[in-house]
Amino acid sequence: MYREFGIPARIARCQTVEELEKQRKKYNGKRNCYVSVYSFTDELPNGKTDYDSAIINTIWFDFDHNKDVSKCLKDVRKLYNRYCKPRDLIPRIYYTGGRGFQLNIDFQEPLLLPTRIKRESIRDYLLDLKKKFTLTTLDEQCINNSITAMRRYPNTLYLDKKTYENSNKHCIQLEIEEILNYGMDEIIALSEWPRVKNFK
Repeated sequence: MYREFGIPARIARCQTVEELEKQRKKYNGKRNCYVSVYSFTDELPNGKTDYDSAIINTIWFDFDHNKDVSKCLKDVRKLYNRYCKPRDLIPRIYYTGGRGFQLNIDFQEPLLLPTRIKRESIRDYLLDLKKKFTLTTLDEQCINNSITAMRRYPNTLYLDKKTYENSNKHCIQLEIEEILNYGMDEIIALSEWPRVKNFK
């Protein structure tokens, strides 16, 4: 079982957290660091990742806006208040350090979906939630990537994608209370440092 590490090009397969951390230390501050949302169990005969072997143990939402990241924050709050809270779901939420947020809802057990419908099932469910809750900043490109999606590696620096200029902001995990009560300026201020803390 392994996850892919990317900068964002997929450059390594890592079987352990230690291997992922080695890649993070090598590239953090030099390139944007990403890790695959899902882990995989197989590879194809040509040596490439068999994405149909993805272990579906979470569902992942990527919120992006090129000009106004506060619109993403509003969508994250909306998804939490209207979808997560009524179902007693406690998501993992991250500010990317740039123009968006990531939200994961983890499952107690991996979903046992037939291989042939994994991609379509996740994509169709996310598109349905996007429409149902009017989540205007939910990124459809990531939705269409479904099981091949990559997310920012937590506590890594956000760099300009063209110049690699350092923004001095990190991808950080946030508490539910912070998401609900903090404004964007406060969240951005938190991202000036990595967050080493235990989350509930």
